[in-house]
Amino acid sequence: IRVTSMSARSKDSKKVTKESLSKVLSERIKGLEQCIVVDTSGGCGSAFELYLVTKAFDGVALLERHRMVQGLLKEEMKAIHALSMKTWTPAQWVKKKEKLPKELLK
Repeated sequence: IRVTSMSARSKDSKKVTKESLSKVLSERIKGLEQCIVVDTSGGCGSAFELYLVTKAFDGVALLERHRMVQGLLKEEMKAIHALSMKTWTPAQWVKKKEKLPKELLK
């Protein structure tokens, strides 16, 4: 068993921002229609909420969608402590967006 302290872990990873996450996701997910990134860490870049909408999620189980996104963010995940995801198809987005806080849709 290898124990790694947070300070040692953070040396190997760069700080993640909502802007950098949004850019990476937009570049790596083909046909991304919506990409909303919320920093829930208070600005330190260790916790985020993602709202992602793409046709690529059609016919893909929820757990597999999350695995896909985590795989695309492999390097970024080294610096992220908590990641909450809403991964929707365009049809799901039409139904779900009405329930989201208005400030997310700006």
